[in-house]
Amino acid sequence: MGGRDVFVAWDDVETMAADARGVYEPANEDDWTIGGFRKVVRYSEDTNRAVSLMPTGDGTWPTALIAGFSMHRFGVGVDPKEDTEKKLVSAGPIRKGARVLDVCTGLAYTSCVASEKYGARVTTIELDRTMTAMCRVNPHSRPLFEGGIEQLYGNGADVVKTLPDAEFDVIVHDPPTFSLAGELYSTEFYAELKRVLKSKGRIYHYIGDPKSASGSGVAAGVVRRLKEIGFDAAIDYDAHGVVASRGRVRLNRAKKQASRSPPDGGRASSRARRPGRGAGRGAGRRRRRSDDDDDDDDDDDEYYY
Repeated sequence: MGGRDVFVAWDDVETMAADARGVYEPANEDDWTIGGFRKVVRYSEDTNRAVSLMPTGDGTWPTALIAGFSMHRFGVGVDPKEDTEKKLVSAGPIRKGARVLDVCTGLAYTSCVASEKYGARVTTIELDRTMTAMCRVNPHSRPLFEGGIEQLYGNGADVVKTLPDAEFDVIVHDPPTFSLAGELYSTEFYAELKRVLKSKGRIYHYIGDPKSASGSGVAAGVVRRLKEIGFDAAIDYDAHGVVASRGRVRLNRAKKQASRSPPDGGRASSRARRPGRGAGRGAGRRRRRSDDDDDDDDDDDEYYY
């Protein structure tokens, strides 16, 4: 583990093996040789919510649970690694050297893959510094700390106002649910994103499953407001988001292959897992809904992000 010897009591091994929702770390960060482990859980002073890491399956990346809600899709044919790649493909093309803005860092998978795989120059915004602490524990978030990604802190609605005009080729906006961060779904905020986006730039906006009862309303409202400020916008059902640009939007599709991991050399703890909440209500059907329907749904219980 990091080139250091770690002693684990058999009782600890049995406890960790029986916990389907936990990722563990040494109990003493200063001396890993004395044994003892604890679950990776932090309490956020910024959001007043508990945050923990959770494995999502063998050979893939963990997700984070915030107040019990998962940040990523998993257990429904898409894992966090694939979920991230779908977002970036939908947002692209992302060329080497492109300027990418990642709003709501989370576990930094978007930032890390954009930087390491695509060679983009990334700026990322995060409200909750507890998520940065989670990134430090998670080996798949390691590129965040290797100097190639600019990290900004604060509410995205405020921080974006400080950024230069026409600065970014691609914006990936991955906010909490509407009920928790309505300002990140507002016309005023979208106008700021348009201001900092280059004339031929493109926005990907995560909204949850657009086929679910709550997601369909959120998607309709997002598309309507983006069009009100002069964007074309379309729902990408595969990537669970809305894509916008000044010109006509044409949706991209991810190739049917596993995305390459950032070269961090580590693997997070993972075990086989029962399906996550991403299965969603109404996943097998599309419900008709007009652009004028109210998108202020409080029942979006599929993912936190």
